[in-house]
Amino acid sequence: MKKKPTLYCVIISMWLVCVALLGFSLYKIISELNGYSAVRFGFIVALLALNTVVLAVLWFGSLKDFVFSVAYALLHKRLDKRYEEIEKICVPADANPRILLLYCTCNDFNAKALTACRKQTYRNCKTVILDDSDDPHFRRQIDEYQLRYGNVEVVRRTERTGYKAGNLNNYLKGRTDYDYFVVLDSDEIIPPDFIEKTLKYFYYDPACGAVQARHAATRGENFFQRLMGLCVGSNGTTVQVIKNFYGANALIGHGMTISRACYEATGGFPLVVAEDISFAVDIKNAGMNILYAPDILCYEEFPVNYVSLKKRQCKWTQGNLEYMRKYDKDINRSKMSWFEKLDIKLSHYSLPVVPILSLLLAVCTIALGFLGYPVIRYSLGIYAIMILFLCSPMIPDLFVYHKTKNVLLLLPYFFVNIATYASLAPMMIKTVALGVCGKKAVFLVTPKKSEKFTVGEIFRYSYDSLIFAALLTALSLLACQSVIPVVFIVLGCLAAPAVIALSNFAVREKLQKLPLAEWEPAYLLGSIRLKRVSYEES
Repeated sequence: MKKKPTLYCVIISMWLVCVALLGFSLYKIISELNGYSAVRFGFIVALLALNTVVLAVLWFGSLKDFVFSVAYALLHKRLDKRYEEIEKICVPADANPRILLLYCTCNDFNAKALTACRKQTYRNCKTVILDDSDDPHFRRQIDEYQLRYGNVEVVRRTERTGYKAGNLNNYLKGRTDYDYFVVLDSDEIIPPDFIEKTLKYFYYDPACGAVQARHAATRGENFFQRLMGLCVGSNGTTVQVIKNFYGANALIGHGMTISRACYEATGGFPLVVAEDISFAVDIKNAGMNILYAPDILCYEEFPVNYVSLKKRQCKWTQGNLEYMRKYDKDINRSKMSWFEKLDIKLSHYSLPVVPILSLLLAVCTIALGFLGYPVIRYSLGIYAIMILFLCSPMIPDLFVYHKTKNVLLLLPYFFVNIATYASLAPMMIKTVALGVCGKKAVFLVTPKKSEKFTVGEIFRYSYDSLIFAALLTALSLLACQSVIPVVFIVLGCLAAPAVIALSNFAVREKLQKLPLAEWEPAYLLGSIRLKRVSYEES
């Protein structure tokens, strides 16, 4: 699938118009500055200029999201026809490649999910559990599972170095008894025809080194998981499809199939926390392609509660910061086209960069207030445009869910989503600061156990957000006599206790059913529990 720079030409053109408007606004504001001393005038001009630069950078990423969302709404029918070419591919009857299903786990074994993945209609495949668990409870569950099914191999390492990448490399290095391998996470559920459909992509494009399947979230046990999981399905259905034709395809670490030729050409997975996005760069540098497969629908579990999501975001922020340091030069020198490189940086650099820029914007705005500049007048126009960009991610959600009952959840999902990620700002700022100061990234295992939080626990897990909100509120009131300049961050942080409490409310049993009926028999229609499952319960 040949990629085109069309959308990025549109994005850059629109962004240059925005930059021109910001520049003109800055010029008008400076020309109307009167009554300030020379020193104060200089500080105000410098802060306004810095705010303008920060806004320009933030708007670039927001414009990309906006254009990608609109592009899918306009182009999806034409893009669907491109995928029809792949559906028509016939894998040769005598082709019988050897497939490995590599189930990676570290103290989070899910017997039901693994059993579902193993029910493949393709027969020449082997299941291997790559177990990095050090908890005897999970090691015992895995051993019992192997005893029951027999045809499952369990591999454990004596030295658990290199995170998930090291676990995969430990098994794959030097092996030649396979042609392709599928990477499964502990909560992964792939359809029975996963392998047959994936092989079509490899036969369609001889240069294909990896295929990434689409994912949606299971419906979850509680209201937090139910609402926040909506973003997984909408992103996979829309934005990732657009990236397949107009951006850079990424790997998400699971539900991905890699050829042995690709693995050997890249030298294996890089030993970093964000091994998936790093490996994607290595694949492109090896002269191979990554294809996104929206017709292969897999399921995963969204983090079970706010605390679990917070831990995952911390891991992702550390991993992306490490990725920026180690791979920036490789990206610049890679064989990718200019717009693919730009797409990678906008997609993966935003996680650590946006919280810092947002903090800088808030600090500059408060400083302007202390200098006597009427910040409220300056902020209203800026906020109007920011709200437009803030709402743009809703476009894929509306497009995907408008004909389903989920459309009724979009409004609460929108507010919970904003509040959740705004309240994570203090943690992410701290994580970036520690990373810049040299703290090594570590692979954090996302907790999978559902639990109810007491009032004390709710405030213990949200105290950093509440303190951050109180500090910003006090400074904004002192400087600007208003909280409007920082209202989005403040409201999000103040909402953290309510967001945490959402996981205390269980979803009704009938809503926990997995939406898998189109490809799975009845044995999978029960909910996939996040509690520790014993062998007998599986």
